[in-house]
Amino acid sequence: MRLSLKLILLWSGLLVGCASGLPQHPRADSLRAYVAQTDSWHFSRQAPVFVVEEPGRSHNRIGTVAARISDGAEEVYVDSEQPTLYARQTSFRTARGSYTNLTYRVHFEKVPATHLGWGRNVGLLVIVTLNESGQPVLFTTLHTCGCSLAFTPTSYLDEAAFPPGWERGRRKVHGESLPGYLDYGEGSPTHSRLHLLLQKDTHRVMDLWLADGRNPADYQRVPTPVKPLKVLEGLGLPDGASTSFYETEGGRRDYVKDSRKPWERLFMSWWAFDWRVGEDKKLGRDQEDGILFYTSLKPWARQPSDLRNFPVFLKYWGWNL
Repeated sequence: MRLSLKLILLWSGLLVGCASGLPQHPRADSLRAYVAQTDSWHFSRQAPVFVVEEPGRSHNRIGTVAARISDGAEEVYVDSEQPTLYARQTSFRTARGSYTNLTYRVHFEKVPATHLGWGRNVGLLVIVTLNESGQPVLFTTLHTCGCSLAFTPTSYLDEAAFPPGWERGRRKVHGESLPGYLDYGEGSPTHSRLHLLLQKDTHRVMDLWLADGRNPADYQRVPTPVKPLKVLEGLGLPDGASTSFYETEGGRRDYVKDSRKPWERLFMSWWAFDWRVGEDKKLGRDQEDGILFYTSLKPWARQPSDLRNFPVFLKYWGWNL
């Protein structure tokens, strides 16, 4: 009986980590906003503002990926005492035009064991897709395991590019209520920044909105340096050597080191047909770089939902950019 009760309580905790109602914003002065430093090269102009709950707990803070020697062995970890936003630029073409993707990646110490996504060195991706005029047309958010994918189009996106029947009001996405559309109105896309409210513990996106990125309400403002995404593959060690954030050989090649997900393996791997389901991984620049980065749990949709091939990925999810 005691064991059964413990299992029920554990499972309840996991479910709480995966579902919630309408987003409720805590008091602004209890939140921390990570704002890209304006002198951090051109990526800062479109960088999202990440707003986190309960920043007093280290695992809720955006950190810097680092490496050290611990008990004689190499260890990669996320240093929550200083934040870093990792970014890169890629381009793609479709029959309708040319686009630029600005990909932003942040990492956290862990997701606690009371949630389904329990694991270390977890991360979040935000992809800002720009049209030929440099205007943001689509925001894509997901975790660095490929899960919790969400799309948020903007008023700069052509009507013909929307999936059929797309709802522009609030939409239920993986248990969260997210906007189906963001309107820039008369605002400048340079000053109006995407803001994301991240849920405590799980780091899931609870809400998105546009606001002036130069003055983020009454949040605890944290200027955050922007570094090239490539630096994650050359982390400095105390002895002057370097190592990668990702495994470089073996069965876990291109997965984030120490990113195993025990609960997701236990409850999901058998029906998702993936022993490493939920584990965080490298996002390659294209299909020749890195591991398959699928965003659909359907085994037959692994290739068409691969984030590395962005035009095909968009088509799979119904977008016609």
